[in-house]
Amino acid sequence: MATSTTPPPPKNSGSGYVAAGILMLLAMGGLIFWKMSGSKPAEPTAPPPPKVAEKKPVFEEPPPPPPPIEEVKDAEPEKDAPKKIAKGGGAPTACSDPCKGTATAQLQSALGAKGGQARGCYERALRINPTLEGRLMVSARVGAQGQMCSANVTQNSLGDPGVASCITQMFRSGKFPAPAGGCVDVNVPLNFVARK
Repeated sequence: MATSTTPPPPKNSGSGYVAAGILMLLAMGGLIFWKMSGSKPAEPTAPPPPKVAEKKPVFEEPPPPPPPIEEVKDAEPEKDAPKKIAKGGGAPTACSDPCKGTATAQLQSALGAKGGQARGCYERALRINPTLEGRLMVSARVGAQGQMCSANVTQNSLGDPGVASCITQMFRSGKFPAPAGGCVDVNVPLNFVARK
């Protein structure tokens, strides 16, 4: 009798597949646990846009501070200003009405020089508004000793209140040569045109 030889059945009963399935279940469980615990993957973020340097005007010197509000609101020369009385004698001071003095050549020259310095106020404003042009009239009262009693912009076709305030402050802080014969009222015209 002949015996048939059949190969023995393989000893691998699929344990590799079972191990892979268990690993897959563990990986899925880990992912589910990770999602449920609230951890979120880091979302890719775009880098912030590069900062663009803002061009700001550079001033050589800061403009003078604006005058107090009471002084700004009256743009007319002080016609009805109260009379200042000197100590002791009761006589009017150098800045009181009426002013009957005359402007000397030195005073006119000093006022013109102050007007030339006022161009700095205009140049600073010109950096912000390059089309700025116009005329200003500064009405000033200079006391008998050369002190500035009052200074106001009475005409302004320039239309920039910052320039007018800067110029007014510049004139008010000045000391000038004494006029002849007491205090004097003067007008200083200023014309501003951008240099090409």
